Parts: sequence; structure tokens; C-alpha cells
Amino acid sequence: MIKVHVLRCGSTTVDEALPFSDKSKNPLAFTGLFRGKKHKISVPVRAYLIEHPDGLVLVDTGWDDAIRQDARAYEGFFNYFASPGVLPEGEGIIDQLASLGYQTEDLACCLLTHMDIDHAGGIGEVRHVRRVLCSAAEWQAANKHNPRYLRRLWKDVHVETIPDAPFDLMGDGSIIAFPMHGHSAGMTAVRVGSPEHYLIIAGDAGYGRPSWERQVLPGVEWNRRETAKSLAKLRELAMDPHCEAVLMTHDTQEPQAVYEL
Repeated sequence: MIKVHVLRCGSTTVDEALPFSDKSKNPLAFTGLFRGKKHKISVPVRAYLIEHPDGLVLVDTGWDDAIRQDARAYEGFFNYFASPGVLPEGEGIIDQLASLGYQTEDLACCLLTHMDIDHAGGIGEVRHVRRVLCSAAEWQAANKHNPRYLRRLWKDVHVETIPDAPFDLMGDGSIIAFPMHGHSAGMTAVRVGSPEHYLIIAGDAGYGRPSWERQVLPGVEWNRRETAKSLAKLRELAMDPHCEAVLMTHDTQEPQAVYEL
């Protein structure tokens, strides 16, 4: 049996047009520029722990505990202005693992769906994990000059890249990482389980049910056409009767705490 634990790792505040572009016709609304508080929403930040018979797999890391000291300095001006993060005591990735009886040394690997700060912010916390993985396309994009990525976070972390194609993490077909490009250059989703019974960890391929149900694109993305293709794929998966759940990092609809597959 495989278990997937949904870990709440703080939250972030964004303009409502960032996850759902249909909330405004203003193309810059997602930044929150000249937008009042009535347009602000708080969305969760989540990571996921997969308990597999052959080892533990962490998907994403949420924020680093350092955000509690000075969020603006930690995130940088661009990220802090668009989506300031909050990490309450007990919700850091180390605390969340500890609540389940684990330490980072117990992890077989950590897979990053992409390298945005709210997904890879805690990468320093897991730097001693045997394997830290992300897609080759994402790693290449994340190490170019781009304000959305903070390269200092993984300066001393060995990150191993995986192909931009379906990748079998455990060698038995039960955890498959696959491309969901669009939100970022190398956005990666994960299928956990068998073709007969599975769930999808979608990362930011979608922000909430309207994303895949009504094909609502976010206010900003790396490639709009690729995002639309990924959302169409996500809808196809979500509608599959064999799919138990589609888990999205910032979905305001609360998922189950644990899934068994």
C-alpha cells in the first residue's frame, strides 16, 4: 500500500487574478499593482509525503523557516510584492515530517515540481536527502536571471535533473513524474498509484477546480499555449473514474489529510 500525506506548509497572499485570470480584464492585475485589499486572497502552500514500500518521497518543500524572520528579505522584492508568504510555527517541512515520525535523513528523494520559491523555498532544509530532483528544463530555466527564481536557495544543494518525459521514480510504475509545462518551463506533475487507482499531484499546473473544470488560465505563466494544453490534460485526468484526486498546491478547497492507494 502507498500513502500520500498532504502537508500544510503555510500560505501566501495573492491577487485573485493570479490564480484565475477571469477575475480581471487588467493584464497586470495578477501583480496586485493598484489593486485594493478586496481583491486579495490567502491560499495554502502544500507539500506531499509519499510513503512507498521502497522508501519515502517528498514532493516540494514549501517555505524555509527563514521566512519567519524577515519575509521581504527572504523572498526578494518581486516575490514578496506579488505573493508574501506566511509560515506559522509547526508548519515548516521539518516540523511536518517530524509530526509523522520522520527526519529528512529518512527520505529516499525529494522531487520538486518546479523551482518557484513557495515550492523550493525549503530546499536547504532537505539538502542532505540522498536525491533532490527536478526536470532538466526547469533546472535550466531556474538558473537564468529571472526574478521569480532565487538561485541562492540552492547554491549549496546538489540537484539531479530528470528527463522532460515520463520518469519512473521507484522503478515499479507506482510513482511517475511527467511534464505539465506552462506555468513554468519544466513544471512537473506526479501520478501516484496504478492506472486502475491513482491520484495526481499537480503542483501549479492548476490552482483550483476552476482551473481544470472551466479551463481558466492563471494571470501569468511561462507559456500560455503550453499552460492550456496542460490544463486540458489535467481535466482529462480529473474526469477519469480511476483518478481519486487531483491535488493542487494552492487549492483553497481542502483535500483529505491522507490518501491510501
